[in-house]
Amino acid sequence: MRSLVELNGMRIYSDRARFMGTVEDTMINDKEGNVVGLVVYDSKTRKPLSIPYGAIIAIADIVLVSSLKKTEAGESS
Repeated sequence: MRSLVELNGMRIYSDRARFMGTVEDTMINDKEGNVVGLVVYDSKTRKPLSIPYGAIIAIADIVLVSSLKKTEAGESS
């Protein structure tokens, strides 16, 4: 198990081997206290994107996520 601080700066790759960026922040449901997603700045546009928690496949040396439609951080998908 990792702490939230350890996630910051980790490289995120899609399941199609595409580098997406690095973890910049973690989104938490403040009422329930659970992680709902990660914030990453797109490696090309530098726009903040949200990665839903359900899209995370694995976290080890990198964060591996399933391919999904990008959404800007703060938008609901």
